[in-house]
Formats: sequence, structure tokens, C-alpha cells
Amino acid sequence: MQYFSFKILTALSLLTLAGCAAQKPVVETPKATGSVQTAAAEPTQPPTEATRTEAQVIAAVDVPNSVFFARGSVEIDAAGKAALRAHAERLKDNPKLRVVLIGYTDDLGSRSYNLAIADRRVHAVYGELRRLGVQAMQMKRSSMGMEKLSKSCVSEDCRRLMRRVEIDYRD
Repeated sequence: MQYFSFKILTALSLLTLAGCAAQKPVVETPKATGSVQTAAAEPTQPPTEATRTEAQVIAAVDVPNSVFFARGSVEIDAAGKAALRAHAERLKDNPKLRVVLIGYTDDLGSRSYNLAIADRRVHAVYGELRRLGVQAMQMKRSSMGMEKLSKSCVSEDCRRLMRRVEIDYRD
């Protein structure tokens, strides 16, 4: 029964994706007769993860609210510890503040490896913030791995920025 439900869910998902890939119909607009007509510009939407350029991916990284890691490492370096001290003070000064610790990785490694190392990095940042006196109820943990990584992030500079835990402040 569970396998059958999985097959139905998979089939529906594929049909939905196929429908999303259909081209928009072309709508002809009447030609102007003696007056000037301007075409309405289609609203521009922000690029999706798959269509962003590497420069856009790099620009989107919240550097001040991130702790970066070396490839394959879960150790917080001196710069990361200094940043976490500042975040800990901010959180302790305002106990109503909440953060989500979001772990990211580069695309080097399997999906399961990347999710595991992202989770370990989040756990390291969480542990350091707890050690610095931040209350557990002020923090939630999330690991993205490389799930949100754009396919255009291929340089070492971009990959270095992906190996991070982002501290996302919530109201």
C-alpha cells in the first residue's frame, strides 16, 4: 500500500512538473491605429537558484551573519569564534530574538555526505553559542546541504562561501 501511494505521488509530481514546463500561449495585441501604443513589460521575477549566475550566488551570501568552514571540516576557526561571540552578546542582550542556524555545503561530495557535514557544522555553531550563554529556546537548527546551491557555483571562491552556517535572525 505504501509503495503504491509512493508511485501515485511520484506520478502526480511528474505530471505537475510537466505542466509547469509548458510554454505560455502567444497572445497577439491589436496594432495601433494612429496612436502610439507601448507594450506592457512583463513583471520581472528574481532569478531562481538554477538560473542565477555565480556572481549572483556570491552576492546573495549573508557574510556578516555566517560562519565559514574549511572543506571537510566542522571546526570553527578563530574568525568564526569571534563572530559567534558578537552574535551571542546580541542574543543574550535581547532574549526575545530568535535565530535559525542554517547549514550549507559546497557541491563536492554526495548528497548524504553534504547533508551530514552541514548538520555537524550547525551542531558545532549551536554548541558554541550555547557555551557562550545563548538560551536553547532562542535557536533552531536546519541543514540544507547543497540543496539550495546553484549549479553555477563552480569556482573555489564560490564553493568556499557555500561551506557555512548562516545565522538567520527572526522576529
